[in-house]
Amino acid sequence: MIVTNSSALMTEAPAIDLGEARWAIEYLSLMIDQLGPESSVRLVLMQAQRELKSLTESAPSVILGPIRIAA
Repeated sequence: MIVTNSSALMTEAPAIDLGEARWAIEYLSLMIDQLGPESSVRLVLMQAQRELKSLTESAPSVILGPIRIAA
């Protein structure tokens, strides 16, 4: 099948609310503190926390790849 309308393939980019991202960072910190230093779950949560922090440190209303930050 050949698609002639390429806009049909792309959905609208999701917006990330900075308040929600900051809330998630805070709660990830609380969960990370409950886990031991050798926990693999801790490593996953820390990576998620770093990703969210990088989004909140960027300027509001900037498109970062497929993610748009809402002010």
